[in-house]
Amino acid sequence: MALTLTSLISLAGGSATIDCGSTNKPTIHLTYATGSDATMSGLFWLGIISPDQNSGVVLTEDGWAEYKGGLYPFQTRYDNGLPSVITKTITFPYNAMSTGLYQGYTLYVGHGAYTTQAREKVAVRREVLTTAKPELVARGRWRPENDNDLIYVHALVQKNMVDNQKYGGVLLIPALDCTQQFGN
Repeated sequence: MALTLTSLISLAGGSATIDCGSTNKPTIHLTYATGSDATMSGLFWLGIISPDQNSGVVLTEDGWAEYKGGLYPFQTRYDNGLPSVITKTITFPYNAMSTGLYQGYTLYVGHGAYTTQAREKVAVRREVLTTAKPELVARGRWRPENDNDLIYVHALVQKNMVDNQKYGGVLLIPALDCTQQFGN
C-alpha cells in the first residue's frame, strides 16, 4: 500500500509515495516538476524533517546524512540545466526495514536555480577578490576558500529556493513495516 500527501509546494510541483519496494525495504517514489526553472543550472534538495522542524536527515550526493546546520546539503547538482521533471526512487534512510524512526515526519523537496542575477553577483565577487588577493596574500590574510566560488554559488541557489518558496512537503511518512509485510 502506498500513501501520498498532496503537494504543499507553491512554485513547483511534487508528489511521492512510499512502499516496501523491490528490496523489501521502505522505498520512496518521487516525482517533482521544476516549473519555469527547467533548463537552468540548479540544485535539488530532499530531506525528511521532524514535525517541529528541528531535526531530520537529508539525502546528499553520498547518501543520507543528519542535517547539522548551515547550507542545506543538496542531493543533485544540475550544471547543464534542471530537467522539467525529476523522478527518484530512494531506499529509506540507513537501509531501515521500517519507517518507525521517521513516522510522522515530512518528506520535503525543493530546487533552486542559478539565475543570471546570481551569476552577476559571483562575477562581481570574483573581480573584487582577484583585485584584493595580492595585498591580502602579502599581509598573510588570504583565505584559500576565496579561490573557489562554489560555496557562494550554493548559497545563492539555496536563497533562490527559499526566497521564491520552491520547496515544500510532499509526503507525510506513514507507519510501514516491511519485515511484517514480507515475513522477513
